[in-house]
Amino acid sequence: MEIVPTSFPKKKENGLEVLIKRKAELKLQIQEQKQHVSFSAKNLLSPASISSYVFGSFQKSMNLVDGVMIGFKIVRSIRKFIRGFR
Repeated sequence: MEIVPTSFPKKKENGLEVLIKRKAELKLQIQEQKQHVSFSAKNLLSPASISSYVFGSFQKSMNLVDGVMIGFKIVRSIRKFIRGFR
C-alpha cells in the first residue's frame, strides 16, 4: 500500500482559532435553543392550550364522577339481587 501525498497539506489550526470557531458554533446553538424555547412558551401559554387544559381536567373529573355513580348503582343492584334469594 502506497502513501500518496496530498496536494494540499493540512494546516494545523492554532488553539485560538479553534476556540473562536467553537465559540461561533456555540452562539448559533444558543440562538437556536432560544428560538425553540420561545416557540414552546408561546404554544404552552396560548389561550387554546389553557382552555383545553381546563376543559380536559373538567372532563377527567366528570369521568371519575360517572364511574363512581355507575359503580354505586351496580353495587346497589347486586345487593338487591342477593337479598332476593333470602
